Amino acid sequence: MTFERETSCQDFARRFDIFLDCEMDAHSLRSMALHASHCPACGREVEEAETLQELILNSVEAEVERLDASTLWTKIEARLEPPRVPLRARLRGYFLVWSWPRPVPVIALGGALAALVLALLWPVMSTPQRYAPAPVTIADNHAQIERIESNRSHVAVWSEPSAHTTAIWVASYEPEGAS
Repeated sequence: MTFERETSCQDFARRFDIFLDCEMDAHSLRSMALHASHCPACGREVEEAETLQELILNSVEAEVERLDASTLWTKIEARLEPPRVPLRARLRGYFLVWSWPRPVPVIALGGALAALVLALLWPVMSTPQRYAPAPVTIADNHAQIERIESNRSHVAVWSEPSAHTTAIWVASYEPEGAS
């Protein structure tokens, strides 16, 4: 048993563009295709559109084949800026080629850097928490919708008072066959 509504010529004409682009659900595509197979006028319209699409495709493919893109990348590359090497990669490369004479300077440098970081952070670590963030105040903006009246089937409300939750569902379209 099928629940599909037959597609009329007016429906077919109205939805023809989205049918050609296959931008509709499977049931609608099937309904449109069945109508085109049984209606000579609408079937001719599909054939003409398919012929036009094929002509356009062949024309574009012929133009693309005529283009000489062999020097395109070199022209694009000439206009590009050289890639920026991240600081971490530059430092890594610098330290890999730098030969350390002895391990003692490395240890001394590490100790000096640690002392510098400690000296910079000492005032922050030794002072009490006077930089504590201010407390956040949240407004009490509860609203409860118990019902919405509508004579349309695509509007509904669901409410859960204990959880302070209300969901309103409004479909962006009216289902086919609804009046």
